[in-house]
Amino acid sequence: MDDMARLSVRVPRGRQGIWETLRALTAGGASASLPEILDGSAEAHKSTIRTYLRCLEAAGIVAREEGDGVRYRLLRDPGPEAPRLRRDGSPAQHSLGTEQMWRVLRMASALDARELAVTASTEEHPVALDTARAYLRALDRAGYLAVVEPGRPGHKVGTGHLTVYRLINNTGPLPPQIQRIKAVWDQNLRAHVGEGVIEGREHE
Repeated sequence: MDDMARLSVRVPRGRQGIWETLRALTAGGASASLPEILDGSAEAHKSTIRTYLRCLEAAGIVAREEGDGVRYRLLRDPGPEAPRLRRDGSPAQHSLGTEQMWRVLRMASALDARELAVTASTEEHPVALDTARAYLRALDRAGYLAVVEPGRPGHKVGTGHLTVYRLINNTGPLPPQIQRIKAVWDQNLRAHVGEGVIEGREHE
C-alpha cells in the first residue's frame, strides 16, 4: 500500500462523513442534533445533512426526537459504511452493484469489464457493462489493479478484446467507493486513494 498515490484529503466527506459523525455522537444511546453533526463532519451544507437524515429515518435506521430542538438517535447500526439510500429509504441500486463488483474482484484471478458485469449481476440488481468499465478504470487509476492484457480494438465485428485486470491491492471486504470528486474512497484504509481526476485508458 505504500506505493499507492493518495490524495491529501483524508476527512470523510459527503454521506460517509455524516454517517461516521452520527455514529460517534450517538454512541451508547445518545442523540445528536443537526448542528452537532454539522460541526463534527466535513460537510459544509445543512441541507445535505438534513436530506441524508431523512433517508435514514425513512429506512428505519434513525428516529427523530422532538423536544428542545430536533435530535436524532440510532435505532439500528448497520456498520461503518454509510448506508447508501434513496429518498424513500430503499437501498441505492448503484451501491449494491459496487458491492457485487468488489466481491467478484476479490475472488477472481483476472477478468475484463464484460466478465465483471456478467459475474457481478443478479436478477434483482444487474450491472451494466459501462458501470463495470468505469469502476475498473477508477480502481486502476488508484493503484488497485494490474493490467494483465491491454485491450485492443477490433477491425471487424467480434474481433478485439477489452483490457483484462487482476486485483493487486485487496484492502478488505468493504468496496472502495467512487465519489463525486472522482477519487476512490477506501473504507478499509479511511483515505482517498489515487488521483483526483479519472482519465480512462483506451479500449477498456
